[in-house]
Amino acid sequence: MELLQNLFDGTVLMMSFMPLLMVFLGVAVGIALGTIPGISTSMAVALLLPFTFTMSPLNSIALLLGCYKGGNYSGCIPAVTINTPGTPSSVPTLFDGYPMAKSGRGGEALGILLWSSLVGGLFGTIVLILFATPMARWALNFWPSEYFALCVLGLATVATLGGKHWPKALIAVLLGLLINTVGMDPILGTQRYTFGVMRLFDGFGLMPVMIGLFALGEVFHNIEGYKVSEQTHEKHVYTYPKFIQYWRLKGAMLRASVVGTLVGILPGAGSAIASFLAYDFEKRVSKNAAQFGKGAPEGVAASGASDSANTVAHLYLCWHLVYRVAQR
Repeated sequence: MELLQNLFDGTVLMMSFMPLLMVFLGVAVGIALGTIPGISTSMAVALLLPFTFTMSPLNSIALLLGCYKGGNYSGCIPAVTINTPGTPSSVPTLFDGYPMAKSGRGGEALGILLWSSLVGGLFGTIVLILFATPMARWALNFWPSEYFALCVLGLATVATLGGKHWPKALIAVLLGLLINTVGMDPILGTQRYTFGVMRLFDGFGLMPVMIGLFALGEVFHNIEGYKVSEQTHEKHVYTYPKFIQYWRLKGAMLRASVVGTLVGILPGAGSAIASFLAYDFEKRVSKNAAQFGKGAPEGVAASGASDSANTVAHLYLCWHLVYRVAQR
């Protein structure tokens, strides 16, 4: 009865005009900022935070939540259109989203992302409303050994995405680990590979590295392959798919939602791990595994659904733990 009463009270509060307006404004700002590579969802929320100082707590939370969800979803938009992920969790999206856009199916990829994010968010919300308490107890049993195993699983998943070229993928993973060792040791405080350069004390930031690897690489690639032509460039028509095409992807969306929700309830496990795990799992169970990396709609659906479900699960779990601690 307490659960139903809380849901009813929260719904009544959110159905007023101002909280709904704040949600729409937050989503709009989050989408606008999230499509810019280099501006993460956390940065978008930080930019909106000063505007909430004079607002009520309800309106502030509604605005920031809308911004966070909108920014998290819109990070996949540049991954599809310009082959540059807006957030780390949208990296698996460009594996199939950008090939679909190059073949004139950009609207289909964006439509799949929209609906898969909706399905993942609803799935994560329903599951956590019903099972938040036992899941929170299970998540608190995780210790450093379990987190280490989860990290190894995530890295192994990234390495296996290379398929037949798994040695190259493994080398890329090891190179990323090597780059991450630069900076101050978080436990001992010693300097590692800084060579006396003060700017390297904090290591390499994730967003600058991601922009350098994806955005600048794509820009240089386009410049190298650019050719002047007198012919009229063909315009890409972004036509969204019909409902039957979404329905065919229901299995991929649900499986990715389960993976995203399970990873999201683990404190410290980010949405990037959930996206890679869901993409790799869908690639293994799909009948069209050979099309992954060449424009498979299942890959786009898996990435979008897991990312959204992970975000909802992570936020809901954090608030649930804070609520339980406050009760004590």
